[in-house]
Amino acid sequence: MYQISINGNDHFAKHWRNLAEYWRLSPGGRERLEWMIFYYTVGNRSARGTASYFGIAPKTFHKWKGRFNPKRIQSLEELSRAPKKKRTWQVSPTEESRVRTLREKHIKYGKRKLKVLYQEEYSEEISTWKIERVVRKHQLYPDYQEQQRRRRQARRRSNKPKTRIQTLKEGYQGTLWHTDTVILWWYGVRRVIFTAMEDKTKLAFAHVYKNNTSRKAKDFLKRLVYLSNGELSIIHSDNGAEFAGEFEAACIELKIQQVYSRVRQPKDNPALERFNRTLQEEWLDLSEVGLDDPDEANLDLTNWLIEYNFHRPHQALDYQTPIAYAYQTKVLPKTPASTQVNKLMLSWFYEGDNGGRSWWAGDKGEDQKMDGRTRYCGDGRGRRDDGQER
Repeated sequence: MYQISINGNDHFAKHWRNLAEYWRLSPGGRERLEWMIFYYTVGNRSARGTASYFGIAPKTFHKWKGRFNPKRIQSLEELSRAPKKKRTWQVSPTEESRVRTLREKHIKYGKRKLKVLYQEEYSEEISTWKIERVVRKHQLYPDYQEQQRRRRQARRRSNKPKTRIQTLKEGYQGTLWHTDTVILWWYGVRRVIFTAMEDKTKLAFAHVYKNNTSRKAKDFLKRLVYLSNGELSIIHSDNGAEFAGEFEAACIELKIQQVYSRVRQPKDNPALERFNRTLQEEWLDLSEVGLDDPDEANLDLTNWLIEYNFHRPHQALDYQTPIAYAYQTKVLPKTPASTQVNKLMLSWFYEGDNGGRSWWAGDKGEDQKMDGRTRYCGDGRGRRDDGQER
């Protein structure tokens, strides 16, 4: 904190400082007091000179000079910023009584269902916000202890500090994959594409789902772990709900560190954001399959991903393909014996959302087994586990 040394007649400055000590002025208030002392002494009542000396805006100094009252030293303290008109209880006694009656009668119904019942029974409009306030006030929950437990869990999740992507140093240990979701409306039907990209090699993976729940994100993560041969130690995502819940539990189980983008900062994940655009422009816009059937869409998407990773030059990699760059930099565990590495199909595998069938791309001509479902072989045929062709 600044304290101006004044020679000569400085009795009023000493008096003001004594008052500040007596009234226990805050550090911010004492700093502003030094502005006033400087202004009336060394500064020769020059507001601009005082502001320049203390490195503050002239407008800020004028504001506090206007507030300053030498007879009331506390005038240099910050005023309360609380709103003068606070929100009050806006539910009428009649509405409160009616909501309580409906909730007690239908204890399992949510606020939106109760809103419909309220309008049907009383022929009046009521907001879901009012219903929620009444439920909270009177603790009208099916299981109050369970509700409290969920609240504590939500509070712990919100208070848990998140590791942000910009905190990772250039020399981070392990393999970093970025992941994101692309939400599309395909002729009135909601479709979600989970995407992922390895940080250094730009190897990319994507999969189409019907929704973006954390369960689907968990499924995508396990596919990504298999695809990367277990070489996945850090996963970067945004702060979406799909990357919490079961996805977070899977990361803990697989010992994968989660890092997050800053809120509303798409520049924290630029390479994958560009891949999302490329996927839509080079695959979806030209696809004859589209997103009507996620099973067929994923099979078509798999073929495009092979093209993207094995044949498409990338400017960021000095016009090499991601797979070639990965082997050159020894990111992948083994080096191929020939240029026909695309025959290995990157071990892409595909499984429908309904779990009824599954395609697998392993070494050409080899049957792969996983979870007792149909596998896709490199020769283009599907076989069941009993060896019969589909």
